[in-house]
Amino acid sequence: MKSGERSEKTVTVIGGGIAGLSAAVFLNENGCKVKLIEASPKLGGRAYSFFDKEKDQFFDNGQHILAGWYNNTFEYLKITGCYDKLNFQKNLEVNFFNTEKKVFKLKCPDMTPPMNLITGLLKFKAFNFKDKFALKNINSILKDPGKFSDSFENTGLLLKSLKQTGNLLKYFWEPFILAVFNTRPEKVNTEIFLNVMNIGFTSGNSSTLVIPEVNLNELLINGAVNYFRDNEIDYLLNSRIERIVTNESEKKIEFVLIENGEKIESDYFISAVPFFGFKKLFDENIYRENNFKPEFLKTSSIVSVHLFLENEITEEILPANSLGMTGLIGTTVQWLFIRNRKHLSLVISGADDLQVTEMDQDEILKLCIADLNNTIPGFDKIKISDHKIIKEKRATFIADEMSKELRLKQETAYSNFFIAGDWTDTGLPATIESAVSSAKRCALLIKN
Repeated sequence: MKSGERSEKTVTVIGGGIAGLSAAVFLNENGCKVKLIEASPKLGGRAYSFFDKEKDQFFDNGQHILAGWYNNTFEYLKITGCYDKLNFQKNLEVNFFNTEKKVFKLKCPDMTPPMNLITGLLKFKAFNFKDKFALKNINSILKDPGKFSDSFENTGLLLKSLKQTGNLLKYFWEPFILAVFNTRPEKVNTEIFLNVMNIGFTSGNSSTLVIPEVNLNELLINGAVNYFRDNEIDYLLNSRIERIVTNESEKKIEFVLIENGEKIESDYFISAVPFFGFKKLFDENIYRENNFKPEFLKTSSIVSVHLFLENEITEEILPANSLGMTGLIGTTVQWLFIRNRKHLSLVISGADDLQVTEMDQDEILKLCIADLNNTIPGFDKIKISDHKIIKEKRATFIADEMSKELRLKQETAYSNFFIAGDWTDTGLPATIESAVSSAKRCALLIKN
């Protein structure tokens, strides 16, 4: 069916986060008539920006980094007219500071994957001969990931078996895994790790990083709202679903009931709610009979800290790169982003394990300043005029071994009911790409 050509299929999407928004967009592109229902007063779910009146600016709920392999996300952004708001690295490039106040640049050359990554790591000056010799084992997991996927309980054990050195773990594997999975290697199941490695480091510019040039509202939400308006897609805010009503004899969803008593019927239904809200959609007996258990997925938080400086920080103190992104090694703060020379954004992933989530604001600020003073030469001379701390609790689920049994597939036992969300069985961790990929899969299942 060509885009814009209408079908007789009507679809109700429950949830207005990224999975719900992209489901509505892809469904409309496939010719379906869509209604989207969102319980909160805003769209975007956990990927949103909020306006701070005191600062007179928008803040994202956390720094979102995209990757060159986010093909479904890029398709969604092209449809909604926001693709040109992305800043692409030509090749992977990141600066790292350690607690000896030394700076190292990881820069991958313009070569065919995975040689671009391997060559960049071989030239990385933080690595000695032993580290570089151990790099040869990376090629083995890229060439034949299936050989390793069922052999180890977690990614930490896999890396140990590949004799990855302390330096390789400290400067490459741990920062990479924290950035992608929001947890430590020991908590990541091997299969999903190998899948990301295969997707991210074996083709085209997939290993490059992508950072939005605008806030998350402008990138992910506003364009979708404009698309909804232009395509007459109906969406309801502040409309909480009381329950999904099923026909068990026919294994179909009959309608969804909104708290105000309204019944919404359609040919198909897509749940695009977070895993911790999925259970609330169903009668308890129906939920148990279907053996749904996503509420047992474990979560991990992210803490973001914005520092506002009295004077511009110079490139001599904090060198620039193509995305203004710097890694800190041996510290609690893992990433630093230069928003501008008077505004720095810090990221602490896996904040629960690091016992940061429950710290008060003053404790977190002191921790961050100490980390910057201990890694960046001259930072102790920088005066901070203000700060803002954002805690995103339950930012992601943890892709551990147990999660393989808890993540639900897009198809269900009900012929007209599908499930979207970054937490569903996409083969990816809790990323924007996982959310959008699940939505596209649901749209294709309904189309066909």
